[in-house]
Amino acid sequence: MKTIAVISGKGGVGKSALACSVASIIARDEKKVLLFDANLGFPNCDVYSGVELACTLGHVVRDNRELRDSVVITPAGFDLISGGSGWKELALIDSAGIQKLIDSVVEFGKVYDHVIFDCGAGIGERVLPFLNVSDAAMLVTSGEATSLMDSYAAIKNIWEVKPDLVAGLVVNHVASLAQGKALGKDIKGIVGQFLSKELQMWGSVRHDGNVLKSCAERRVFAHAHQLSPASQDLIDVANAVQGLETPEVAEEISMLSKIKSVFGKKTEDDETELVQAA
Repeated sequence: MKTIAVISGKGGVGKSALACSVASIIARDEKKVLLFDANLGFPNCDVYSGVELACTLGHVVRDNRELRDSVVITPAGFDLISGGSGWKELALIDSAGIQKLIDSVVEFGKVYDHVIFDCGAGIGERVLPFLNVSDAAMLVTSGEATSLMDSYAAIKNIWEVKPDLVAGLVVNHVASLAQGKALGKDIKGIVGQFLSKELQMWGSVRHDGNVLKSCAERRVFAHAHQLSPASQDLIDVANAVQGLETPEVAEEISMLSKIKSVFGKKTEDDETELVQAA
C-alpha cells in the first residue's frame, strides 16, 4: 500500500503521534516516506517531530508557493509537509482548495515509497477527499467506550463512500497486548456482523510513559525510544502498512528481521528478549 490515511472517530486517541512513529519506523527500513499533515488549520506533526517550518502549507495556499518548498526532513528520517499554526487560509479553505492540495501531493508523492496522510478527527468534508486518494485507512482508537463507538461510526461512513477501501484497526493506550487483541476482536466482530465487511487488525499499542516524555521533548517516540514497549508494538503496524506479515498471519519472524535494527520479535520484556532473539 502506497498511500495511507490515518484517521480516528474522535480526537485525543494519539493518532498524530502514531502517524509520526509509523513513518519513522518505515523510514528506518530504508524506505522513502512522506508524512502529510492533513489536519488543515490544526497541525501537530511538526511539533511531534521537533522541526521548524520555514515554509508551510499556509505559504503554499496564500502565496502560491510550490509544494516542494514546504517539505522538511525530520530527525526521525521521514519527510514532512505541515500547515503551520494560525493560518486562516487553511482554516477556511474550501473543497476546491483542498482538492488542489491533494492533487499536488499525489503528483509530488510519486517519488516516495509511502505517503501517509494524518487526517483530522472524525469523518467529514475535510477528511473524505484524502480517503478518496488513499489505498487504505488506518483507524486509530482507544479502549474507551466512546472511542470504540465513534470508530464503528467512522468506518461505516467511510465504506458508504468508498466500499472497496482497505481498513486496518490500531488500538492505542492499552494496558496489555492481550487487552488490545480482545478489543480488536470485539470491534472486528461487530463490524463483520453489521457491515458484512472485514476490518483488519493492524496491531495494538501499550500505554508507555515514553510517549508523553517524547511529546514534551518534541521527539518522535519510536525514534527516540526504539526499544520501548509502544515502539515495539508499532513495528506490527508499520509492517501492515508496508504489506508485510504481522503476527496475526504469521507467528514466525525471520532471523534477519530479529537482528535488523529494532525490527525484532515484540515481547513484554523488550531489551532482554531482543538480545536473546539475536
